[in-house]
Formats: sequence, structure tokens, C-alpha cells
Amino acid sequence: MRRSAAFAFISLALALWACGDATTPAGPSPAAISTAEALSRPIRFPAAYSTTPEPDDRDRDEPITLSGRLFGHGKAGVILAHMRPADQTSWFSFAAELAATGDYTVLTFDFRGFGESSGEKEFNRVDTDLAAALKYVREELGIEKVFLVGASMGGTASLLVAAREHVAGVVSVSSPAVYLDIDALAVVSLIKAPKLFITSEDDVPAQRSQEQFWAQAGEPKEQEIFEGDAHGTDLFGTPAGPRLTQLLRDFLANH
Repeated sequence: MRRSAAFAFISLALALWACGDATTPAGPSPAAISTAEALSRPIRFPAAYSTTPEPDDRDRDEPITLSGRLFGHGKAGVILAHMRPADQTSWFSFAAELAATGDYTVLTFDFRGFGESSGEKEFNRVDTDLAAALKYVREELGIEKVFLVGASMGGTASLLVAAREHVAGVVSVSSPAVYLDIDALAVVSLIKAPKLFITSEDDVPAQRSQEQFWAQAGEPKEQEIFEGDAHGTDLFGTPAGPRLTQLLRDFLANH
């Protein structure tokens, strides 16, 4: 990647979290989102109604179409799955920083019902949407080595998909062990890929889930527990943000 482009990505990464403070993290500003959109490219891809179809699925006429952004042109793929009530913009800063290395093609996307993705919010089908994103990266972009990184419900979905599919690694940030009908705890032991679990010590539900994940997951696995109670991608806007960024970058680079 040319130096000027790399500088633009890094500048964006710093700008996205410029507003807000450690106790009340703010998401990216409209200006920062516009900059990210200018540096990335929009995509749309289809998703099934469910990986485990239900009787009423056949009565639905309109397909689910998910909206995403692609950052960079690297050989390894990274899919960033957002938490609730955030959307894909919550990952823009990290996506831009990864893309600036030249090593990764990074996909952010909105789950169904969020942003410009079609459909209603169906939280028990977040794994279906993530599986569709993985299929897009592999089949449309031709990238076989793909990492899944998710915050909160996005992390629960990442663990579930990693138990079904071969991936290069999976990261869970503040993820519930069970989210509605999505039970990641039941399958975490099946994940053969390297795993990284991250949470905050005072984010009590997520911390308890992490303890459960850690007890059930096989090697290779790593974990990090930050001070405070920040949840998911809100960690980027706290003093732990630089450490979180480095942890993620090291995990991806090492695997």
C-alpha cells in the first residue's frame, strides 16, 4: 500500500474515537464515517433466512440482503461482527488500521435489520448472517484464510460459526455464552482454531460467560481481562483501547 494511503487509514483510525471520554465512549462521528466510506468499498451479499430453516421461512418472498464495507486488499481475510445496539461503523477504526498494514482484506457488515441491511432484527439468526459473510469472502473474493472477530452478540455468532467451519482463528469480545437461541457454550469445545477471549472484569455477565468459555474451550486459546466494565467495541474508547488493538493485531499476525 502507498504511504499516503496508509497515512490516511491511520489518521482515520485515530479520528474515529476522538470524541467521548473513557467513561462514556462515543462511536465514530458522521465525518469519520464518511471518511471510512470513502476509503472502503461498499458491497452487498445475500443471506439465508436461517441455517436451520423453520416452517414459515418458505412463505417469505423477499431475500435477506446484507450491507457491508471492504477495507484493504490483503491476502488474509478478517470479518468483524458488531454488537447490539451498534452497527458495522463501530469496527471502522480497527478495520482501517488493519487495512493500512496491507496484510488483510477486512469486511465489516450490518446484521439483518441494522443499517442498510434488509429484513427485521432477528437476533437468533446472527450466526446465519455471519456464515453468509464468510461465504462471500471465500467464494466471491477467493480468500481461504479468514479470521472471525466479534463483539458481544457478534462474538457469540463468531464462535458458533467457527465450530462449524474451518477458520484461521476466532476472537470473542464480551460475548454471551448463550444469546437467545444461539448457544456458543455448547459448541466452543469443537473449535479447533486458535481462540482469543476478551472481556472486562466488571462487565459481570460477559465475564461469567468468559469463565465458562475458558473452562470448555480446548487449546490453543488465550484470554485477556481488562479493568472496568466497558462492553464489546466500547473498549476501544477507553484507556484499554490501545492494548485491545495491539492484542487483536498480535493474534491475527501470530496465526
